[in-house]
Amino acid sequence: MQYILEFLGLMAVFSIFLVVSGADFAAIMTRLGMGWFAGVSYFFTVKTIRDRFIASGKWFNRITGAALVAFGFRLALSRAAD
Repeated sequence: MQYILEFLGLMAVFSIFLVVSGADFAAIMTRLGMGWFAGVSYFFTVKTIRDRFIASGKWFNRITGAALVAFGFRLALSRAAD
């Protein structure tokens, strides 16, 4: 369900490309977006990959969370400097 909602959001953004950049660019971006989501969904349906991802989920979440906190801290410092 989440992929469908993200895909619909992508289509809403791509409609802006159609108006601003032309139909060719919008078609290319739409194909790339559809390919990306199809690839990610296929990638995580492979049993060995899915099992490894679930097993390392705690570390993946910790690393991702630390990266997001670092980016937020960097953003706060850059805005404070302005």
